[in-house]
Amino acid sequence: MVEERKPIIELHNIVKYYGDNCVVDDLDLDIYENEFVTLLGPSGCGKTTTLRMIGGFEYPTSGEIIVNGKIINSLPAYARPINTVFQRYALFPHLNVFDNVAFGLVNRGRKFMINFYGGKLQVHYDAIEYNVKIGKKDSSILKAAKASFEALKEIEKKQVALEIELAEIKSEKKSSIEKINNELKDLNAEAKAAKDSSEKIKIEKKQEALKTELAEIKSEKKSSIEKINNELKNLNAEAKANKMPTLTYFDINKYLEERVKESVTSALKLVNLSGYEDRKIDKISGGQMQRVAIARAIILKPKILLLDEPLSALDHKLRVNMQYELKEMQKNLGITFIFVTHDQEEAMVMSDRIIIMKDGIIQQQGSPKDIYNEPNNRYVANFIGESDIVTGVYLHKNLVKFLGQEFPVVGYEFEDGENVDVVIRPEDWDIVPRESAKLVGKVTSSIFKGVHYELLVDIEGNEFVVHTYEDVQVDEIIGLNVDPYEICLMKADGSPKKLVPLTNAEVRKQTTLFDMTSAYEIDNAFYGQEEAHEEPAVEEGSEAPAAKEE
Repeated sequence: MVEERKPIIELHNIVKYYGDNCVVDDLDLDIYENEFVTLLGPSGCGKTTTLRMIGGFEYPTSGEIIVNGKIINSLPAYARPINTVFQRYALFPHLNVFDNVAFGLVNRGRKFMINFYGGKLQVHYDAIEYNVKIGKKDSSILKAAKASFEALKEIEKKQVALEIELAEIKSEKKSSIEKINNELKDLNAEAKAAKDSSEKIKIEKKQEALKTELAEIKSEKKSSIEKINNELKNLNAEAKANKMPTLTYFDINKYLEERVKESVTSALKLVNLSGYEDRKIDKISGGQMQRVAIARAIILKPKILLLDEPLSALDHKLRVNMQYELKEMQKNLGITFIFVTHDQEEAMVMSDRIIIMKDGIIQQQGSPKDIYNEPNNRYVANFIGESDIVTGVYLHKNLVKFLGQEFPVVGYEFEDGENVDVVIRPEDWDIVPRESAKLVGKVTSSIFKGVHYELLVDIEGNEFVVHTYEDVQVDEIIGLNVDPYEICLMKADGSPKKLVPLTNAEVRKQTTLFDMTSAYEIDNAFYGQEEAHEEPAVEEGSEAPAAKEE
């Protein structure tokens, strides 16, 4: 049985208004642990506002933001287990790379750093080891320190267990006492209203029984609490007897400084900036600034990292490199990334899941492959990649009609005769000889794009984009076909459609409907490469080879 994944972030019915303008409208979204999710859409679609509400920089007008099962609507940004990489990086120009990365750790103070590096007990022991290592303490104290540390760890576990038990007892008994007090209150009201003496006697008996039960609960509570407090007192005495060698305030600070240095070095190594610690911020490139911002965010080991269009200021080549680096980084760190962008290529390259937004509403969500191959509506089809979209009619199962021609199609279930939108990606068109083509059109533009030519083809007054590897000239008349599995259908009103899983046999069957048996002859005829099938020469005195049986 597959274990159901639990979301790390839940957004329930999130609404955000700025004045009278609704920028996020009743948004529901679950985000899972270690997932790379991209919020994608044009400027003003609500993606950045959604990100800022998750990070605590904006508060929702209504709805709930839940992280790890807890509602955090009113929790300030610094108290959330979330870090953010901003579009403009927000690096401190007066600090070098090291101090920028360390800022989040150091600025939160000594108490935070002690808890971050394992707590008082762990830090004290590690600080002893460090001071011995640098020669400030004699190595003879290590054995005693280790024995004390192990004993204190066990004592600490027992203390934590007892404190939890104590809190549960107090809560349980409080609930029981409140329940009995409410019952007594009701009985008092009944006694005042009672007119019959026998009825009053019955009420009094119930009251006495409840008072006895209440006294027992209070006595039991007091006894249990005293018992646990005595055990805690004994454990405190045991802890004092196992006290570790003392360290000065400065000894521990020296150790914390070393740990911060290790954390910064590790974070910079993850973003490929080892050796840049002493560089000034104004002496590094834009891409390096981006990495410093990411290192500053991940040094605190957040569960969730928010990235607000962090690559937008980089040149194209660097941006492409950073896309792959970010994805690899996310895998290595095991952190949930929530990325905001208007660039569809970034979303496609990096994301496990894409959330496409428009006017504060989610239009579609899914894997890059699913969204590209099966868009829900015209907005999504046009926003993700290039699309040729025409209206058509779903005639019956596995057959659609558009541009006056009938085309086999697979994987959909619509009503017979239903109007549909037909989507064909430019790369899915096949250029074929006109005599075997379903559609014939005139090339009005041909642009070389490096890996392919981009053609504009006019078919009955409709302009289509076609990608091909062949150099086709402007004004040339060409034939076009499209395979059944390359045709995408959408409901005309943009509502969700029903997809039908296909078996391999069904895919093969539909493919043959498109007369693929003649594909070899079509290719040869179109490219002028049809070969003559010559009979093999027969040497004198030898027999001709027998004809192959069909």
